[in-house]
Parts: sequence; C-alpha cells; structure tokens
Amino acid sequence: MRLTEHQTHLLSYLARRKDYDGPPSGPDISKALGHPSYWATGKLTSLEKHGFVERLGTTFSGGNCYRITTAGRNALDKERG
Repeated sequence: MRLTEHQTHLLSYLARRKDYDGPPSGPDISKALGHPSYWATGKLTSLEKHGFVERLGTTFSGGNCYRITTAGRNALDKERG
C-alpha cells in the first residue's frame, strides 16, 4: 500500500510518541497535527485496516486510542526510503 501524505504525517506523529505519553485518541492526534477533531478518523480507519495502527480502547470521552504497529513503522520507513 502506498501511503498518502496525510497518512505518512499521521504515522510519523505516532512513531515519535514515547510509550510513557500514553496512546493518543483520534481527536488528540487531529489536534496535535493542527486539524479539526474529526480529521484523523478516516485515516486511522484505513491505516488500521492495513495493520499499520492498532486500536487500544477508548478514552473517558469515548474517543478510540491508537498506536503504530511494527508494520506501520516498516511502511513509514519504506515511504521515507
């Protein structure tokens, strides 16, 4: 799968996060990247379908939390390659 510019940007953000920061929710990711709270939703769904991100659960406000997978890191490295 060839990543879009937005997917690459999103995966790069997840790859830079440290484990002690905790997994961000979709709205948190959108906000951190300077977009409206719903921006990451479709991109995360597509990346999850391809195994590049993993859904970990929900926040108290009901947003899903995500982290990058090994496959996601490999796809990101290939894209940067």
